[in-house]
Amino acid sequence: MTSYKTDRARAAARAADSAVYGRRRFMTGFILGLVILIVSAFVFGFVLVGDLGETMKVRFGATAISLLLAAPLTCALGFLIGLFAKVRRMGMGIVVGALVGTLLLGGVFLLVR
Repeated sequence: MTSYKTDRARAAARAADSAVYGRRRFMTGFILGLVILIVSAFVFGFVLVGDLGETMKVRFGATAISLLLAAPLTCALGFLIGLFAKVRRMGMGIVVGALVGTLLLGGVFLLVR
């Protein structure tokens, strides 16, 4: 039989582990959301343009337009993953990563334009 002090120590250690794993899941989701958004936007951009001989301006333009499809899909994926309690922070990390990726690609488009 364990004492009350041991149970309290075990509960505190479990809470600390949960917080650490929550931060790790959020950062993993952030990077995952960023990568998913950038890859899908470039793939949709290449499908939208279709020709390999296009200039870089046209490629970035098509990628910026394809963000209208890639960003909501990635956010929906993040919210879907966020419905499950164990990986909720990962889902929210995916959403934040998708929003940051949208801002980055939109900024690149505005600079190249």
